[in-house]
Amino acid sequence: MENELLQLTVIAAIIAPITAALVQGIKTASGISDKLNIVVSLLVGIALAGLWSLTFGHIDQIGPYLMAGMLSGLSASGLYDLTKQKGEPK
Repeated sequence: MENELLQLTVIAAIIAPITAALVQGIKTASGISDKLNIVVSLLVGIALAGLWSLTFGHIDQIGPYLMAGMLSGLSASGLYDLTKQKGEPK
């Protein structure tokens, strides 16, 4: 169980910068509001994680990958931190 959680966190951490970059591009190109920014971040994160799952042949584990995409989208929108700042309590 611990290995799967670590894998989800790693996937989310890898996808998060890509998600943030794509959302920023969508935001500047279409001028979406900040309220829709969260929804767009979630959708982009979920889509990227689904593509990751399909690309690497993990179709049987698509559910956890989509959860990692949700974490990625939340991180890209600023609602969830995947990393801790130095000096923060655990």
